[in-house]
Amino acid sequence: MPVTQSVPLARVLQVADGLPSAPRILAELQVLLNDTNNGLDEITVLLRRDAGLTARVIRIANGIVYNKGDPVASLEEALGRIGFNEVYRLAGIAAVAQLAAFELRHYPFRIQRMRENSLFVALAAEELAPLAQLDARAAFTAGLMRSAGRLAIDVTVQRDQPYFRALPLDPAGRLGEWETANFGLGGGEVSEALLRKWKFPYQVYVPIRDQYLRGLSVDPLPEAKILNVAAGIADAAGIGLPGEAGYWSEGADERLQSFDIDAALLADLSARVQARFEKMRATLA
Repeated sequence: MPVTQSVPLARVLQVADGLPSAPRILAELQVLLNDTNNGLDEITVLLRRDAGLTARVIRIANGIVYNKGDPVASLEEALGRIGFNEVYRLAGIAAVAQLAAFELRHYPFRIQRMRENSLFVALAAEELAPLAQLDARAAFTAGLMRSAGRLAIDVTVQRDQPYFRALPLDPAGRLGEWETANFGLGGGEVSEALLRKWKFPYQVYVPIRDQYLRGLSVDPLPEAKILNVAAGIADAAGIGLPGEAGYWSEGADERLQSFDIDAALLADLSARVQARFEKMRATLA
């Protein structure tokens, strides 16, 4: 299938510089939280650099998931309410919600589906990571940011080629191949470049690049396999993205066995993720 629109990666990265700064702040927050000498004062200073992110954090802290009493009016109060250990998760959700203010015009799904998929996969990866003795925060971040490149591609085409019309995704088609055919780029490839530029650790961007576990010259990182399994759990729950199911189903049993996940454990884990997702999905609105 010929490429219908060649989108230069350098141009996508340039356009992405104009996206909200929340994901870049999230990368810095991860570094802050990894240093036990830092506290809420340092975190507050960092989050205040983005007024939109600050407002969303306060709004989420006042929402049904975190609200334990009177409304909070300041970032300090919000962080005090949710606690140190919950700061990163809340900031990550706020970052995705901020990016989701844009609209997808060329992908075969709406922005709401993408952001809900991101949250579900993030929660699933976070639950799975300890089973493989991996960093749960990095796994959560990979799930949350795995479609960032898709948004960047779509926004770039909207700006540079306003009359472009993407080829439809065949019902039996694969999303990765559809992306390459339409844009000459894949979402995972762009996400890797973006997150590397924003200084996320390799445990976040390499698994996103390799999440389909196809065409790799070396064995994938365990983090990529965990992300693949997490996305499969989202798909089984009806929160998948069109054209991706085949990437998760091929070799799924072998991957689950490699992490000692049997049917009972998978069902229990899936139920926990579903419950957490239903509780938290309103925070993306």
